[in-house]
Amino acid sequence: MSVRVATVLSAREWEPRLVAHARDSASVRIVVRAYQPQDIDRHASELDVVVVGGEVSWATPAHVASWKQHGLGVIGVIPAGDAPAGRVLELGGADEIVPDTIDPTALVQAIRFVAPSAARHMPESTASRMTAVVGSRGAPGCTEVAIAYALARSSDVSCLLIDLDLDAPAVAVRLGLAPRPDLTDAADAVRSAGELGSSCVQRIDGLDVITGSHRPSEPALKGALVEGVIRTSRAGWEEVVADVGSSRHGMAVVAEADEAILVVNASPVGIVRAAQLVAAWSGPAPALVLNRVQPGSRADVVDAVRRWTGLEPAVVLPDRRRVASASSAGKAPEGRFAKAVGQLGGSR
Repeated sequence: MSVRVATVLSAREWEPRLVAHARDSASVRIVVRAYQPQDIDRHASELDVVVVGGEVSWATPAHVASWKQHGLGVIGVIPAGDAPAGRVLELGGADEIVPDTIDPTALVQAIRFVAPSAARHMPESTASRMTAVVGSRGAPGCTEVAIAYALARSSDVSCLLIDLDLDAPAVAVRLGLAPRPDLTDAADAVRSAGELGSSCVQRIDGLDVITGSHRPSEPALKGALVEGVIRTSRAGWEEVVADVGSSRHGMAVVAEADEAILVVNASPVGIVRAAQLVAAWSGPAPALVLNRVQPGSRADVVDAVRRWTGLEPAVVLPDRRRVASASSAGKAPEGRFAKAVGQLGGSR
C-alpha cells in the first residue's frame, strides 16, 4: 500500500519535484497539494504524512502538533541554514527536517520512514534473547566478535545477526555480502508490512544477517525505525545478535538487550576508553572480551582491565595474524578465535 501524502504548496522547487517524482515512480501517492490548513484537515483521514516547507507562514507549531495528534507523520523542508524555520517545525514535533536541496528519491525515503508504522500496532510477542556487542571507539574488534558469536549460536538456535553500528557498519564488507538488502530495507519492510520477509535477510553458513546501511545521500535511520526492526526480529528468531560497535546510538540498544558483550582493545588507550564506557553503562552486566593481547603481557593487561573497569575478562584473545588474515579475506573467523568467543554462549 502506497504512503498517502499531502504537500503544502510551495514556490520552492522541492515541492513540484516531489510531486513529479511521485507521479512518475508511483513510490508514494499525493492525495492533496494544500493551499490552506483546512485542505489538510479535510483529508486527514486519508493521509499518512504531511510535507511542509518552513517558509509557509501559516505552518505554525500548533498546526504541526495538530497533524501529529491526528496520527500523521510530518516532514519539514527548509532552506539550508534557515535555523529559525527549523525551530518552528521542531517546536511542533516534526518527525524529520530536511534541506530543500534534498533529492526527491531521498525525500520519498524519508516520507516512507516517518509514515505510521504497522509494527507500532503489532501485539507484543514472546521475544527471543538479544545480545548486544559493543565497544569503545578505536575499532576494538566488535564486528569480528559479533560474527564469531552469532555463528556459534546459529549451530544451536535460529539466529539473526544485525549490523546496528549506524556510524560505521562493517558486517557486509567483513563477510563479503552484497550491500543490499540492508538495514534500511528491513526498516522499510517493518514500517510498511509489520514483518521482515526473506527479501530483507541474507544468509551465510546457516546464519541470517541484516547488513548495515551504506547510503550517505539518504537521511539517517531514526531510532524508532531501528527499534521496530529489533522488535520484529526478536519475534522471528530465537536469538538476535546486534553488532552495535562504537556507534553513538549504541547504548540505547544495549539498554534493551538481555545480554551484552563488551569488546576491549588490549592497549592502554583501549582500556581507558573502555573504562569510560563502563562508567556510563546502562544495561545488563557485560561479558568482557579482551582482544589483541600481545605475547607475554597477558597478566599485566588483565590486571589493568580489572582495576580500570571493575570487570573480570570472560575471554582473553591473543593478537594473532591469522585472525586478521581471515577478516581481510572475508572468511569465517579464525578457528581458535571463534571457539573462544563461542564459549560465551555455552551456559545457555
